[in-house]
Amino acid sequence: MESTIGGTAAETPRPPVVGMAAAGLAIAGMAAVSWTVWPDLAEMVHGGRYNLDGSPNMVPRWLLAGAIPFTTALIAVILSAAPALSARIQDALDPPVRRTARSTTRAMNAVLVLLSLFMLAVHAIMVFNGAGRDIPTTKLAGAAVGVLLVGLALVVPLVETAGDRNSALSRWWADTRWPTAAGMAAVGVVQTAVALLVDNGLLVAMVPLLLLPAMVLGAVSPLLKRRRRD
Repeated sequence: MESTIGGTAAETPRPPVVGMAAAGLAIAGMAAVSWTVWPDLAEMVHGGRYNLDGSPNMVPRWLLAGAIPFTTALIAVILSAAPALSARIQDALDPPVRRTARSTTRAMNAVLVLLSLFMLAVHAIMVFNGAGRDIPTTKLAGAAVGVLLVGLALVVPLVETAGDRNSALSRWWADTRWPTAAGMAAVGVVQTAVALLVDNGLLVAMVPLLLLPAMVLGAVSPLLKRRRRD
């Protein structure tokens, strides 16, 4: 089926098959990690959080082993429907500028691959930590977040627009997507460096808060450039 944009046929978005396959492989990898470490897990293990009184929050080992795979599967289902849902919303609203079907599917593929790898890493860290393995949990988790941010930054420029190329919105996105991506990537690099070099869990957790101002700065960068020219 095809929709129309300004009287011309528009390609119907395809599901992110590559991303869905990556999610399936990641879940299989999580199952392999859990199966390998299962004998070393106690019936009740530390879930990674602490109660208000400072005592560790304990969860059944089946929950520790299954929480991340279930979450990954849920994310894959939601994101696999995103291209078609996005097209339906755009058809209903009929905006003058919209995301192209191809770029939406390509972006969802990339996001699903990145999130699947990230969730696999988080699952392995949690399970090995629950089994009492001596691993630098904060450093590994913080670095994983940083790498994810850099990867997501590379996805931003993949989103292309269709419709009136001369519209203000289309020109704004063309001018802002690369600065926004650069800001996100910079935060990711800082996050990775802090996680690997600084032994402070609170500081590592606070670095991603820079993501919002970095994205805002990227979004307003075209306006700042125009003011300088004027």
